[in-house]
Amino acid sequence: MYRIRPLAAAGTDSTGATRAALIEAASPMFADHGFEATRIRDIADKARANVAAINYHFGSKMGLYQAVLKAQSEQMIANFPLQTPEVEKASPEERLQWLVKNILRRVLGSTEKDRPTRMCVREFVEPTEALDYLVKETVAAQHAITHSVVRAVAGRELPEDELSRHAISLVSQCIYYGLAEPMLTRLGVQIPRSEEEIDALAAHIVRFSLAGIRAA
Repeated sequence: MYRIRPLAAAGTDSTGATRAALIEAASPMFADHGFEATRIRDIADKARANVAAINYHFGSKMGLYQAVLKAQSEQMIANFPLQTPEVEKASPEERLQWLVKNILRRVLGSTEKDRPTRMCVREFVEPTEALDYLVKETVAAQHAITHSVVRAVAGRELPEDELSRHAISLVSQCIYYGLAEPMLTRLGVQIPRSEEEIDALAAHIVRFSLAGIRAA
């Protein structure tokens, strides 16, 4: 049974300035150092706020961590949606192209600001109790979209285990570049950053995946 810790209310700060400042200050710290290694004193100092403000606005350090995950996942989905009403009406191949490109853009954006998935990826690798919250609030819906696209590409009903393998294989090709970036760069692999480079990698993954899904 998953236990989801509810987010604390926003408090009575009419402008939300302190709350927003704490989230902004905490975001890169949690992404760079993880939940355990990040100190609330450092977050408060960077936000120019009192340490007590974290408990006031978020209930706890974990409450702040969940609020940051929520803010970053919402930004990620808004900036790089895996599906839109227009795309949903497109051909299976076009839907796949859109999905792959936007997963890559989430992981490989040209600047840190363009990569709101950085903290989410750390949570997958070094999970805290917030992972249940992240899966329930964000990942499950994104996972369902990927399944929908794979099903459309296959053009037939797939057993659930086969559908899941195709979806995981597809997403893995995209996120590997982000997860393994330090190793890949040491191997001399150029990590795509520009839109043109990401487009080229997306086209390769789409061709590879189309062949695999339809050959199965």
